[in-house]
Amino acid sequence: MTDERLNWDDILEVGRGGPGCGLLKIDGREPRGSYRYLPPALFHEGKVYASSFVSGGFMICIIDPETLVRQEISPRLPYARLKAIENGEVVYFDHHSGDSESRLAITPQKPALRSLAARLRRR
Repeated sequence: MTDERLNWDDILEVGRGGPGCGLLKIDGREPRGSYRYLPPALFHEGKVYASSFVSGGFMICIIDPETLVRQEISPRLPYARLKAIENGEVVYFDHHSGDSESRLAITPQKPALRSLAARLRRR
């Protein structure tokens, strides 16, 4: 599920004893925005799925490999390390230690909701 088109740079531990997040490169180019991502990222149906580190947790997002635009598809989660894409859902590990899994339906946010969510996060 991982792909040779994906590379990682500058992986740093997030928090004491936490996971390592780094700079994701898709075909040698970084997605827009200054985000760190938790490996692995997954290619699926022409899109890249990745878990981005944000203040207070992680957000699962879709990145268009052509435009490098990042679109969030999850709320803020305490932890999200991607495992697979199955039946229209992202399967991810929801704890740093252990193998507990969760699923998230792939439904990108609508533009109006995206801008509202961005405004609320700035507060």
